[in-house]
Amino acid sequence: MSARDLLLAAARRLVAEQGRLPSLDQLARETGLSKGGVTHHLPTRAALVHALIMAVVDETDRALEAAARDGQVVATWLALSSATVVGGTSITALARIALDAREQLGETADAIAAAADRWEALLAAELGSPAKARVVRLVGDGLLLGALIDDRAPALSLDELMVVVGGRP
Repeated sequence: MSARDLLLAAARRLVAEQGRLPSLDQLARETGLSKGGVTHHLPTRAALVHALIMAVVDETDRALEAAARDGQVVATWLALSSATVVGGTSITALARIALDAREQLGETADAIAAAADRWEALLAAELGSPAKARVVRLVGDGLLLGALIDDRAPALSLDELMVVVGGRP
């Protein structure tokens, strides 16, 4: 595992445990790297936010591309949207960090928007309708927002959600 991977794994674990972004000093302590070693790979907290969010974006890309091969993009999208943890990282913690850092996100915000476009295109390909794809993406966005506000399970099961959006249960 590279030093950068080690740092990101530690950061993801700490975000999931604490619900907030760790300091670079805390990352140095957790990984045994020097502060200079940390800042070589993640020079600022903004770089850490970007790296953490992009890791979740990459995981979501891989999951949806795999789901597209099986005709399961809608179910996978809704499952990911209502999940509280992806890859060991609390989605709600990452979203809170992103919201707190919104003004500083810059290229990260652009990357998230581009990823949302890719994901919506996969949904449209499965559903055969850009309008249905937009509705499903927005339902997923709403589930994520709901998880930010209230971390209890969604009111509908994944099977119920699939029936509502017109996918396969």
